[in-house]
This record gives sequence, C-alpha cells and structure tokens, in this order.
Amino acid sequence: MTQTVKIPLFVLPAGIFPTVEEPLRVFEPRYKQMLDDCVLDGKPFGYITHSNDVSDVNGWTQPGNYGVLCDVKNVEEQGTNLLFTANGTSRFEIIDVVQAALPSMPFGDIFPTVDELVEQYHESSPEGKLYLQANVRIVEEIEGEISAEDWSAFLHSWAQHIVDVNSILRNDDLGIEDMLLLLEEEFLPYDSPSLWQVAHAVLDDAADRQQALRSKDCHEVFKTLQDALKMKNAQLNFIRTFNEHDD
Repeated sequence: MTQTVKIPLFVLPAGIFPTVEEPLRVFEPRYKQMLDDCVLDGKPFGYITHSNDVSDVNGWTQPGNYGVLCDVKNVEEQGTNLLFTANGTSRFEIIDVVQAALPSMPFGDIFPTVDELVEQYHESSPEGKLYLQANVRIVEEIEGEISAEDWSAFLHSWAQHIVDVNSILRNDDLGIEDMLLLLEEEFLPYDSPSLWQVAHAVLDDAADRQQALRSKDCHEVFKTLQDALKMKNAQLNFIRTFNEHDD
C-alpha cells in the first residue's frame, strides 16, 4: 500500500536530495512557524523546489511535483533568524497542496510575529498554517546499482570538467589527478548515497533535479547526470571557443 502523509513544505528555488545535509536560515514568520511545529511534533518537513509551470496562489509560489523529506537538526537562534540543518531522507510526490491560511503580504524589513499573524486567521481557520502543506506519497528507495567501471568513468569526466572550468575562471594549476583523487575519496565505492550526493552537486537545472527525484532506479538518475555533464561540457566548449576567437 502506498504510504501517504501530510507534511509542511519548505519551497525554495532549488531543492535537495536524499542523504544530503544542508544548512538553512529562516526569518519569515511562516517558516518560523513551520520549524516550531516540526521541532515540537518531532516530524519532518518537505524540502521542494518551486514550480515553473503553476501560477502563484494568493501570492505564494507553488511547489514542484517531487521533493525530499527532511529531518530538522541543530536548531540555533541568531538574532531574529533561526539556523538549522536539513537532513534529507525519503523522496516524496505531491498529491495535493494545502494552501496557507493567509495570502502573501509585503512586510518590508520588519516582520510581524507568528502570533500576530495567527490572530488574523485562527477563528476562521483554526487548523490553518502560515506555510504551505501537502498530502504526499512517499517514494520507495531507489533500486539498482551502477557498475564500478561506469561510475569511475563518470567521476573522471566530472573531474576533468571541474579542472577545465577552473582553468578558464581562475587560470591556476589545479591538476586532473588531484581533482580525481578528491572525488574518488568522497564518492568511491559507488552506493546510492554517493549517487544522490553527486546529483546534488552536478544538477543545476530544476527540471533535471525533478527528473532525478522521480526516477525509479539508479540508471535513470545516472543518465540524467551524464546528460547534464555533457551539456555543461558543451557550454564550456562554446565559452572556450568564444574566448579564443576574442584573442
């Protein structure tokens, strides 16, 4: 049976992947409320990229289709900000979105407190929240395994790309051997956490990240990685040719 749960949503331009940890800072009342709820209830939230295909609702940016459940770790206060670490666990697919109790409002530089905003809706919507929520389907862990040969070849190609980018931007002597050694120490031998960690580092495009999150097995994720790296190399070759033409 498919497991479904109702979760808070943390909607950002980018996203996260399973096994990835990311430090975050919140200052908006809606996300302060979300963080308080997660800590008090001991429950995760959904970290998800925003959708480019769905219009805003009541001024709030809407989420994409796939995200990652995250546990809250290491909460600290820093002035009016809350700092914490998002620890990515399981993937999820959104079934339907539960909209926030209040529309988006321009606050300027000074935000009202959570309690002040809750007072505006608690009578008409006692179960409402300042943040978006969603009913989601938990996606099963990724299946399959990338061969050691294919994984090593990809790491070598990625290392070469990093060196090539560095030579254009910084013009220093970062060598392929040193870069490859760093990547191999971090991501060998192959396992699914390594695949997700590499995806988090390599995939910049929101559509690629969504494609990786919806993948049923590791080979689908790996193909997305390979295609993304080919595109990066093509863009780099264009820049290199343009620079040579200027010279």
